[in-house]
Amino acid sequence: MAEIKVPENVEFLTNWDGFELPKGILNKGVTGCGATSVAIEDEHKTIICSPRINLIKNKVGQHEGLLGVFGDVKNDEIKAYLEKAETPKIMVTYDSMPRLAKLIADKSDWRVVVDEYQFLLIDSGFRSDKAIALLDVVNEFDYVTYLSATPIADKYIQGMEQFKDVPYTELKWGDRVERIDVERIVSAKPINNAIEIVRNYQNGNLTQKGDAVSKECVIYLNSVTNIVNIIRQTGLSPDEVNIIVAKTDENNNFIKELGRGYEVGSIPLKGEPHKMFTFCTSTAFAGCDFYSTCASTFVISDNKKVHTSIDIATELVQIAGRQRLACNPFRKTIVFIYNV
Repeated sequence: MAEIKVPENVEFLTNWDGFELPKGILNKGVTGCGATSVAIEDEHKTIICSPRINLIKNKVGQHEGLLGVFGDVKNDEIKAYLEKAETPKIMVTYDSMPRLAKLIADKSDWRVVVDEYQFLLIDSGFRSDKAIALLDVVNEFDYVTYLSATPIADKYIQGMEQFKDVPYTELKWGDRVERIDVERIVSAKPINNAIEIVRNYQNGNLTQKGDAVSKECVIYLNSVTNIVNIIRQTGLSPDEVNIIVAKTDENNNFIKELGRGYEVGSIPLKGEPHKMFTFCTSTAFAGCDFYSTCASTFVISDNKKVHTSIDIATELVQIAGRQRLACNPFRKTIVFIYNV
């Protein structure tokens, strides 16, 4: 394993003159350090493979000239972009990467970044064929970086043929790694706690830290049915709530049951308004940037939800890095409510 010490004057990797994403696995060490932005902004033709459509839309909204490729994007649109762009920068879902690769005849001068690559393992329980297809097509390119702040453990990597002899590099940030305070609350019925949180905000009983007041909250949980039930029981209106979940027919149908005006939302870009309540599942927020100035973070883990494939508790490190604005006094605190 190689280690790279990040200079003390570097807060974001985009500010580090001469830094390039290395070949192989890169353990960023921290979330929100700008590694994906390096891939988007450097001088190389680059494909960034993303596990989630929301992450692509979030980044495309922040970077001019970045093409997002997922199911709705036609091959003709991709070909037109490749012909026009001087230095193509493409962000593509894991699922659409094989389709994109077929459109690139000469792969010799391209670089590929597999962003948040831990999802290859996290999602493998229900889509292992897609993960294998991605790894096979990625190996057609000479320069590949597997990027994560929460990398797959060595004991699993060593058991995967595709990662045999892949170099491993870790960034070292010294004592600049931010500590996140996690307030742990054990509850027999965590969903009832979520309902109480919403009602407190509705009634003006807001989270406070010193003189600062949290007027928004982001609640993470891995069940769309629970989200719908919480909204229904608390009477939240469409104007008050943003629902960040995977855009599937099943989820759309669940949300439509709430009535007119409710729909799958999107993550606001920097400067855009936020609603008081945001609900997120793990299929929606990975790697995305939230720019609230006052949002508090709540994570609800209900292990009685037997059909949930991955518990939200496995995403605490990812969740800890989602609020990007340093001016948000609540960004370094997570309230984690769970049953046992």
